[in-house]
Amino acid sequence: MTFRLLPNAPAPAVPAQAEPAPSPARWPGRALPELLLLLLVSVVALVPVVANAVPGGARSPDAAAGVFSAGRAQTFVDAFAKEPRPLGSAAHDRVRDRLVAELDKLGLRPRVLRGLGTDTTSGAALAAPTQDIRATLPGSHPTGRVLLVAHYDSVEIGPGATDDGHGIASLLEIARALRAGPAPRNDVTFLFTDGEELGKVGAQQYTASGAAGDPGKTVVLNLESRGTSGRTLMFETGDHNGALVPALDGHVPVTTSLAHEVYRRLPNYTDFTVFRDAGFTGMNFANVGTSANYDTPRDDLAHSSRASLQDLGDTVLGATRRLAATDLTTVRQGTQSTYFSWAGLLVRYPGALVTPLAVLAAALFAAGLWYAVRRGALRGRSAVAAAAAVPVPLLGAALTGWAGWQLLLLARPAYAGFVFGDPHRPGPAAFGLGVVALAAVWACTAVLRRRCGAVATSAAVTGWFVLLAVVTAPLVPGGSYLFVWPALFGATGLLVAGRLPETSRWRAAAAALGSLPAAALLLPVAALLFPTLGLGMAFVPLLLGALFALTLPMPFAGSPLRGRPLALRALAAVVTGLAVVAAGVVRDGVDPAHPAQVSLVYTLDADSGRARWVSNGLGSHPWLGSFVDGGAEHVEDRFPPLREPARWRTGPAPARTLATPTLKVLSDRTTARGGRQVRIRLGAAHGTPDQLMIYADTTSGTVRGLTVAGERLPGGHNRTSGDGRWTWGFLYVDPPGGGVELTLRLTGAGPLRLRAVAEHTGFPAGTLRPARPRTVTWSSLDSGFTLVSKGFTI
Repeated sequence: MTFRLLPNAPAPAVPAQAEPAPSPARWPGRALPELLLLLLVSVVALVPVVANAVPGGARSPDAAAGVFSAGRAQTFVDAFAKEPRPLGSAAHDRVRDRLVAELDKLGLRPRVLRGLGTDTTSGAALAAPTQDIRATLPGSHPTGRVLLVAHYDSVEIGPGATDDGHGIASLLEIARALRAGPAPRNDVTFLFTDGEELGKVGAQQYTASGAAGDPGKTVVLNLESRGTSGRTLMFETGDHNGALVPALDGHVPVTTSLAHEVYRRLPNYTDFTVFRDAGFTGMNFANVGTSANYDTPRDDLAHSSRASLQDLGDTVLGATRRLAATDLTTVRQGTQSTYFSWAGLLVRYPGALVTPLAVLAAALFAAGLWYAVRRGALRGRSAVAAAAAVPVPLLGAALTGWAGWQLLLLARPAYAGFVFGDPHRPGPAAFGLGVVALAAVWACTAVLRRRCGAVATSAAVTGWFVLLAVVTAPLVPGGSYLFVWPALFGATGLLVAGRLPETSRWRAAAAALGSLPAAALLLPVAALLFPTLGLGMAFVPLLLGALFALTLPMPFAGSPLRGRPLALRALAAVVTGLAVVAAGVVRDGVDPAHPAQVSLVYTLDADSGRARWVSNGLGSHPWLGSFVDGGAEHVEDRFPPLREPARWRTGPAPARTLATPTLKVLSDRTTARGGRQVRIRLGAAHGTPDQLMIYADTTSGTVRGLTVAGERLPGGHNRTSGDGRWTWGFLYVDPPGGGVELTLRLTGAGPLRLRAVAEHTGFPAGTLRPARPRTVTWSSLDSGFTLVSKGFTI
């Protein structure tokens, strides 16, 4: 069969208008192709969303020896997470001893690596005595090492059942499973780091000491948590991830190279950050569900998910086995790749294809646009008008997310206490806001299709995808796939639509072909971002969801819906969404199972003897008001750690005799440069605190550096200060009873004002009256500790 085109003939005489609207009598039949496409899109979108939402079941303790069993691992979680275990606590030391004993039982010859860990990347300089635990399963013919990492300390106020109880329990169960089979080819080292919650000091000490070995022959798998439930997310890789990501094929977690692009631009950190900065590569794993419990007392045994533990263990054991059998000397030959999971499948391709695919999408779109115009399937003017209007519904969706959170805070002020943006039951609010945003997009698209035509509207949306693909290819290559595949499918659909005759009922559906990859890629990521970012940043997933919705075939947005009917249906959808949000807010009250999270700190100014309760103001509850009813005060000048917000809610507190900072000058000499070198002993009277801190008023002088236990730490301005005074600080965790000796190198010969602070976990006995009710728990920020400060001048 031969097709003839007349290249020199003028384009067919088609009226310069959008395609004619179908009559109401014939409309259902004409909408059938779009309905079929919409049904396919729904399946493609919902399958990965459901697969990503809930982990599978947990294996029992009597599962086969060679597999990971959450039932077996849970026994360790039960033992480790009975109480908080911050560095320096008795509970911390008991967990250390139990870990050593369990590794001994496996015949792995564990070692406790003691040292002074330091960190200067997270604000004020920090030092702490650390006790990392390391054990190695030797390989049969090693080409390198697979290093599995989890931290065994917890925050001061929470038992850390998942953060990182799941991680350390998983390492023990993985070690047992590997011992049950033949020896792996490569060495597999299990590292239980100390002090991650303080500032990753255990990992810092481990890498700085050289114990980590050769970065070129080591792959790091780090286990973390940012919630108490949900699927395992592989959210970060190091360099050469093209050689690492295939190891996930055994048990595919939720993953996307977009997460890596986003995370590496954030100030967040884990132990993996230390290894990555030291030149190592690897992968970082965590679950992110139920983030309301993260770093709070509710990260306990009652709220940790055994199914999440099983998912984490299966994922990391599978990756470990794959990497342990690989020639690790070839890892550095791998390139960066684009990757994502879809319903249990791992999709990946070389990063080198990102730019060519974006260029191809742009070229294909240009060809499709030219062909569709030439064939009379659309008018260029209509496509331009539609393209100019596309940002309107996107901005509307983002505004819905921002305004929705503000309204939620008005209705439930207690939501402000959830630092990571998600209350206990965020589902109804997220779903309702999504319905509202979708209704706005649907109404806008209906108007665009009626005024500009279905093909022109789809072409405009495809044009935006092409633009995003071209922009993100060099800037965010790991995220470009979200836009390039809808652009390619949309451009192909535009070519098909141009080829179809004007009377074809398939023309509008063909033009909306980009909705298939948009459904498969954008909607699962949008659903993932809700628990990751929280309702406080709901505008981000709603923006992605709106971009997906713009690609949809709209069989119910044609001629039968004009003016008032369209407005009424859109309004009905908005009202439905708002009703879902309202119902969720009404249901999400404060009760013992869903307590309010509040901030409360006991402070004592040792210079004046004045004791005060202070709260950062995030979260609310009548019980909190009985402590901080004295108005707002600026507290940073007396308590430099409390620099945000500028003013704190305060109230009187009963004074107690507590461990109080002391500072003794041991020597003071002038340096050759005209500065000073002052040796001091920072300690405490009336007890030993959990942390000792010292802050310099840099309006009175400058600290050029500090030396502690032979470690030289930088000076200058290492922290922000609300009043611009306390811009240098140092913290020492778990100080000895006799204090810690420091050497300060100062600029100039004048006096320097210092503020020393002692911190204790918990509150002085008898001060918290009335006692905290079951309907209240501590927020993960500025809660549950005591500060005692005293001023000095040297």
